Amino acid sequence: MSSPYRTSGSHLARLVLAAFVLISCLRVWLGPTQIVPSAEAQIPDSAMQRRLLVEEAKRTNQLLSEIKQILTSRTLNVRVAGADKPGADN
Repeated sequence: MSSPYRTSGSHLARLVLAAFVLISCLRVWLGPTQIVPSAEAQIPDSAMQRRLLVEEAKRTNQLLSEIKQILTSRTLNVRVAGADKPGADN
């Protein structure tokens, strides 16, 4: 004999199916969700990067000017390592 009442298993299955349909409808209505964060917060400050690049170029130019001044104004003694070893027949 079949009972006029539904079993709890089929009632639960219909409830889960109704919840899934409701959630699916809400997602379609609200639109896609962002899985990956937007790139707006990841864009670096380009003006700051340019300013740092200019400052670094100025420091490099200052150091090169100092090296040039040393090389043009002083006499340097250069010694090659390994050239003074006795027994090197080259």
